[in-house]
Amino acid sequence: MHPDNDEWMMKKIFHMSDHALIRMVNHLFGTEYEDGEYVQKEWKGTEGVRICLLIGCANRYEFQMRRFGKCLQIHAEDRGCLFYYEDAAKYPVLQLREPGRASFGKNTREEYRTILEFQGNERVVLPVYDITVSDWSVWHLEEAGLILFVPFLFYCFVSDPEMPEIRQESLKTFVIRDIVGALHVSMKKGDLTIFDVQRLKTCCRNMILRILSGERWMQDRGLLELILGTLDVDIDLLETMYQRK
Repeated sequence: MHPDNDEWMMKKIFHMSDHALIRMVNHLFGTEYEDGEYVQKEWKGTEGVRICLLIGCANRYEFQMRRFGKCLQIHAEDRGCLFYYEDAAKYPVLQLREPGRASFGKNTREEYRTILEFQGNERVVLPVYDITVSDWSVWHLEEAGLILFVPFLFYCFVSDPEMPEIRQESLKTFVIRDIVGALHVSMKKGDLTIFDVQRLKTCCRNMILRILSGERWMQDRGLLELILGTLDVDIDLLETMYQRK
């Protein structure tokens, strides 16, 4: 377990652009926030790694990253409008499990509903998702709107019981084709800015150094130079973008 890494990486992820965070919330919760909406971030509690996004000055979305053995779980919850709870605290709050689950690859998404009941039989229904990631497919994560969590996939990768020679080739494919490719696709779709792509590459680079550098099969200089070079920040590209602006 690497609790310090988890908290450190969550803070890196949620310091991506407001644009990227809004696109993720829209994808998960079916909302339609404009890219320029105001986003405020609030870290909550001391147990686990949790953050609450306040969007548009009133609507709240909470995210928590958990790990169970070889699996990752992303808890995403619509906490509703700030003003809901002033009245809802006086009335019943229910949480219901929806029948069935959605799957993407070996991963699953379970859905719940928090129901706030108010006087006069009024109700507000808020979705809650528990997304369990048990494979290390970047493409499945990107399709689910969770590309910002890509650095955590290295935990799934390191737990895969392959022979050292196979793991070296798998890591090359994982980084060069899958990670870099999926980040480019997300940028082309408008879900990430060019700066988010460079930040996520850096996050993946740092995660490799933190959790994989001690593996014996990683002690190949050529492999390290190739992987770390692929995930290095593209300064020329950023300079070109800066000059255009």
